Amino acid sequence: MHGSVHKVQSMTVDQTLQRLKAAEVRRVAITELRTDDALQPRDIRLVPYAERTRTEGRSEDHIGTMLLALRASAEVQLEPLLLAEIDGSLFVVDGHHRLKAYQRAQRETIPARVMPMKHHMAVMVSQLVNCEGRSLEMHQEQRRESAWQYLAHVTQRGARGLPAGESMRTIAARFGIPTHVTISNMLRRLPTVSPQDFTTEAHNPGTGFPQWRHVRGPRTAHWKEMAEKMTPEQLHTRDLEKLKVKIGALLGKADPKVAHEALADLWKEATDDVRLAEEQAFREETAEAFADF
Repeated sequence: MHGSVHKVQSMTVDQTLQRLKAAEVRRVAITELRTDDALQPRDIRLVPYAERTRTEGRSEDHIGTMLLALRASAEVQLEPLLLAEIDGSLFVVDGHHRLKAYQRAQRETIPARVMPMKHHMAVMVSQLVNCEGRSLEMHQEQRRESAWQYLAHVTQRGARGLPAGESMRTIAARFGIPTHVTISNMLRRLPTVSPQDFTTEAHNPGTGFPQWRHVRGPRTAHWKEMAEKMTPEQLHTRDLEKLKVKIGALLGKADPKVAHEALADLWKEATDDVRLAEEQAFREETAEAFADF
């Protein structure tokens, strides 16, 4: 077993994934399976607040569809899960939604492909496989994070170039990122990133490397200094973005009609206050003017 694990670790992420996909399908008891947030790149915290409700809803719908199929017949089986055997335990690296469907259908065993590997390799395999053609696509922010962590891995955090056969365009296509410019920006930033400059909460739970959303944006430790250097227009844009995030979080949880009426009432109240303030200022100015007569 140890020799097998060592051989796996000498392979690339791609080679490990392909070998896992080619492994023989076997029945595994659900009670044997374990999950780990580090092996689940579909981190809902990466999704903008305004889109979280829809994203979680799509996940539930996806599980529900598979559950209907499983309940229709005991003979129905879903695509085999991909499992990493890590130190004797079986961890899900692909198939978290399928596992939930099997659990809700009260199945005792599931079909799976298994391969021994170290934890850090399982993390990278999960990042890669979840961005492939899926019936439930990852959110764009989740895809960017997976691409960022993959780049950090294959370039040794910016210490070397891309592996042979890889390019910015092929990586962008693999992770479903619309333009290779994003990959170019990531490669340019990698050598400048020092994990100790970021809080623990800003690190990817699987790799321990800072998440892309924190790297590409202003770091908390330097925010005050950066804000002091901003122009009024930049500060306005920053405040506007922060407010939109907060409003988006609330709107995502509210009934659309209620949200529309609430925004309309707030706008009317705000404009009424401005109008009254302007009328008051006009009365005061005209009163001062007529006082001279």
